[in-house]
Amino acid sequence: MTLSIDQLISKLGWYGKLPAGGDFFQRRLPIDVVEWWHRWLEQGLIVIKSDEKNVRNFLHAPIWNFIIPANFGSRTVQLGCIAPSRDRVGRLYPLLCTLSIPPEAYHEEILLGSVRFYTNLGSALKSAVSHGCNPEQFERLVSAAHLSMTGMLPRATSEKPMDNAGDILSILNEGHEKPPIENLNHPELTWRDLNAVFRPEGSNSFWWTSQATGAAYKSFVHGGMPNMSLFNTLFS
Repeated sequence: MTLSIDQLISKLGWYGKLPAGGDFFQRRLPIDVVEWWHRWLEQGLIVIKSDEKNVRNFLHAPIWNFIIPANFGSRTVQLGCIAPSRDRVGRLYPLLCTLSIPPEAYHEEILLGSVRFYTNLGSALKSAVSHGCNPEQFERLVSAAHLSMTGMLPRATSEKPMDNAGDILSILNEGHEKPPIENLNHPELTWRDLNAVFRPEGSNSFWWTSQATGAAYKSFVHGGMPNMSLFNTLFS
């Protein structure tokens, strides 16, 4: 099963709280994916909210990249970023963007070509939680990741020969019958061997700091279902 660029884009959604908003927001995520995240995040926030120092640590935590297998109640592989956030009255809750795809559609180029995708999502989250934006503005920021997702297509699909810049513009203007092409010289992931160790239906999720914010590089592997220990590692 191979996803087209339009199918891939349609599976990128987001969920959580915005500093400029007063309630939960979400776009394009299936309800089971939202509920899967909510169960874990609510559990982790119980401890954070009980101590003022924990609240400060949460609000100053970095933005994290992740790739999560289709396991432990989640039926999809998820690639994305998560950031500490809150609503306009100060109620804490993370904001996340995730590309949610069925495991049978996962192939190694999705992760190998994901560097700019992760960077764009990290930048969108940073703008939302640091500078404030409404849901429509944040949606436009998330949409900036769409072009970078061409690097996540199988190479036989993404490396269509282009004669000149006019051809590229023509493709972009005509829609997505053919994928819009970004620079095909994809930078490497900061986690060099990640593609070799990730399994789409495995038991380990992988987490590393987003370079979009200038945070010090950290990475770790979490075995099993996301739990309170993982939440504390990310946000304490």
